[in-house]
Amino acid sequence: MNSKLFVIPKPNPNAKLRLFCFPYAGGSPAIYMPWNSALHPDVELVLLQFPGRGARMAESAHVTMQQKVDELLAYQAFLTEKPYVLMGHSLGSRVIFEVTKHLVQQNAPLPRHLIASGSRAPHTSTDKKRIYNLPHDEFVEELYKLNGTPKELLEHKELMELLLPLLRADFQIAECYQAQPVNLPCPITVFHGYDDIEISAEQLHGWQDLSEHKIDIHYFNGGHFFINQCSDEVISQVNQVLHKIL
Repeated sequence: MNSKLFVIPKPNPNAKLRLFCFPYAGGSPAIYMPWNSALHPDVELVLLQFPGRGARMAESAHVTMQQKVDELLAYQAFLTEKPYVLMGHSLGSRVIFEVTKHLVQQNAPLPRHLIASGSRAPHTSTDKKRIYNLPHDEFVEELYKLNGTPKELLEHKELMELLLPLLRADFQIAECYQAQPVNLPCPITVFHGYDDIEISAEQLHGWQDLSEHKIDIHYFNGGHFFINQCSDEVISQVNQVLHKIL
C-alpha cells in the first residue's frame, strides 16, 4: 500500500489479521510503533497517519469527521481485504465508530472487533468547554492542563507554530463531532483509565448502545493517557482480543 495514510512498520503479506490503530487528537503513528514487536506474528500492524503530521506535515489537517471518513473510504478495498480489527484512542475511538457506520451502510466487510480506548461513546453529549478556537496563549495553556502533549514540545516555540494548526484541527473535530447512534453488528471492547474524570460512567457505558453484542470494559491505572502510562497492560488486553479472532 503506497498511500501515506497507512504506515506499516513491518509488512507481513502472510498475515491472517490486520490491526488498524488510530491516534488521539494531536497524536501520530509513533504512539503505536512499539506495539509491533509485541503482537502475534499472524497480525499485521497498520498505523493511521492523517494529514498534518509526520510525512504529511505539509498537508492541511482535516477539520471535520467526514473528511477523515472520506479519506479512509477511498482506500476501502485495502481496509477490508483481510480480516481486520479497528483500534482507536480518544478521538481515534470516535473515528473508528464513524467509519464502521459508513461501512455498514455500504454492505462492506466489517471489522471483526472494535477497540474503543479512552473515549466517551460518540453519541453522548459533553459539557467540556471548547478550546480549539481559543487565542494562541490560552490554547497552549489548555494543552498544558490536558497533559497529552510533551512539555518540551509545548515550550518549543518554533515547533509549536508548525503543530498548532494540526492540534486546533484535531480538537475541532473532537469537540464538535457528535454521532447519530447506530447499533453495529461488531463486538466492542472499551478501555478506560480509572482516573479519567472527564468521562462519566454514563458516557462510558453508552458504548453499549452502539453494539448488538454485550460490550467488555477494561480498566487501567492512570488518567486519559493511560495508553502511554500502562502500555504493557494495554497491549496484553489487545492481544487477548486478537487471539480470540485468530
